Amino acid sequence: MWHGGGFTGATYESTPDGREGWLNMFVRKGWDVYVSDAVERGRAGWAMPGVFEGEPVFLTVNVPWSGWRFGDPGSWDPDPAKRKTYSGSQFPLEACDNLLKQMVPRWTTTNKAIMAAYNQLVEKVCPCVLLVHSQSGTFGYEAALADPEKVKALVIVEGTIRGDAQTAAKLKNVPILVLYGDNVEKSPMFLGQRENNIKMAALAKAVGGSIEIVNLPEVGIKGNTHFMMMEKNNGELADLIQKWLVGKGLVD
Repeated sequence: MWHGGGFTGATYESTPDGREGWLNMFVRKGWDVYVSDAVERGRAGWAMPGVFEGEPVFLTVNVPWSGWRFGDPGSWDPDPAKRKTYSGSQFPLEACDNLLKQMVPRWTTTNKAIMAAYNQLVEKVCPCVLLVHSQSGTFGYEAALADPEKVKALVIVEGTIRGDAQTAAKLKNVPILVLYGDNVEKSPMFLGQRENNIKMAALAKAVGGSIEIVNLPEVGIKGNTHFMMMEKNNGELADLIQKWLVGKGLVD
């Protein structure tokens, strides 16, 4: 399990409101689960300016609030009672401040070091399935390209697949599942990402591969944001992923 940008492996260990995370859920489903912190993602040592001083910086908090699709841009307020959220959200919004406290610095210069370390991890502990989130979608795809014999499948939670016809051909035997939640059309970043992934799915299909993109509202699962592993229905989503893995013959 690889986390997204600005976060650590704590993403998978529990939820902001204290419920069980995907780590334990998938252990109970029979998996040996490895949760990683990427290079330079220590779990302590950074206080987001203002957030821990009683004076939250609106720019700092509004960006993730709208970017992760908790609510419209500008709808965050330091008073939780005044925050305007999307209706039916599965994220435990009463604990949103606890999510912000998990954030750590994300440097733009360490991708090569992160990728090298992840490749070493794959070499050490795989064959495996990679479950990746957001920024690590790219890392997961690169790791599969580096060793498609050891990476048996990719499960991508709202992450980008960066490739072309050549990479699609190389990974034609590595099934890929990509999950998207609600309100993607309200986020230019995630809408563009999904359109890119749809194009990659077409390239994969043309060479006999499989990239399945599941928009959760279309299968009757509604209210999810960018943080599916933390949401009120995270158990239902874990079951969906497990069913897909079983269908691919990767687990009994």
